[in-house]
Amino acid sequence: MSSPALEAFLARLYTDDDARKRFLADVRGEAGRAGLSDAEADALAAIDRTGLRMAAASYAHKRAQHRRPPASLAKMIGAWVRNVLGSRR
Repeated sequence: MSSPALEAFLARLYTDDDARKRFLADVRGEAGRAGLSDAEADALAAIDRTGLRMAAASYAHKRAQHRRPPASLAKMIGAWVRNVLGSRR
């Protein structure tokens, strides 16, 4: 079972580029500064670094998608009408 401190630390690694870079450069040092136990630091030392980077990139992409402004209702209706009319030809 993981501690709240470990879960918060992992969340920061997935979302903060600078924190992730510091962590990858000094895993045990960053774990210690975050107040994690030796066992948690040991587990983090074995982390899949490529998987960590890929997951962080995926989460960043998802966050960017959510920041896009939604299409206006008029644009959505216009696209639907053009699609419907286009399919009748």
